[in-house]
Amino acid sequence: MRDPTRTAAPRRRAAELLVAIVRETCGLLVPLECPCGSEGRLLCEDCAGLLASEALRVEAVCDALQLVQDVRVRAGEDGAPAGVDHRPLLPVMALGEYAGPLQDLVLAWKNGGRAHLVPVLARGLAPAARALAAAGEEPDPGRGPVLVPVPSRLGSRVRRGEDHTAQLAAAISRRTGLPWEVLRGTLGEGQEGRTARQRRRRHLAVRSGSLPRTRREGAPVILVDDVVTTGATLRASAEAIGRLGIEVVGAVVVASARLPATRTFP
Repeated sequence: MRDPTRTAAPRRRAAELLVAIVRETCGLLVPLECPCGSEGRLLCEDCAGLLASEALRVEAVCDALQLVQDVRVRAGEDGAPAGVDHRPLLPVMALGEYAGPLQDLVLAWKNGGRAHLVPVLARGLAPAARALAAAGEEPDPGRGPVLVPVPSRLGSRVRRGEDHTAQLAAAISRRTGLPWEVLRGTLGEGQEGRTARQRRRRHLAVRSGSLPRTRREGAPVILVDDVVTTGATLRASAEAIGRLGIEVVGAVVVASARLPATRTFP
């Protein structure tokens, strides 16, 4: 009787050799290189681990998301000093700081056509989306909020040939089971080259009839974006959606321009 174990090893070695040959051939045609510069893989282990890190709350360092809660001209009876207290407009979850390898990953995804990064980014942000959904009040038992990608400017979509935030929202939807819907609207001027004060002021003009399913079902929204700096884009989106009578319960982004001194989690 033929021993199957004697033929399994040669077949395994042959399969490994074939994979190695295919990898080397593909590397000649399309060089295998991670956005961080590491060669041999489209995504190195270090960058994959970076995208798998636990998301953290970053709204405290987003100036445009801060709302005045209390103003004290004099010190309070409880010992609170004179000053202004703020509260954030909405919680924002990010995988890390927009610098170093994470910045390289974001730029490769946004502008470098690295579509293979979308599922990895979605896998990293899925737990944050679930956490925000669990923290919010659901309109119907067992149904979560709707993922809504922040709309990109038309010129950016034309240049990239795709709506990258919509692709990310769709990928997060597949991993979490949360529905998603596109927000039809036009953002004001881009943020590049603008001062900090100008960045805090942004407007989003929403088209009539936008988010029909979300409005029909009375569902809240979780915004999806690539990078948050001052939070002006998220605020403009939240305010525009609020004018439609829809609540925004939070946002998930890949990276934040700054991180809080003390990291907080939901």
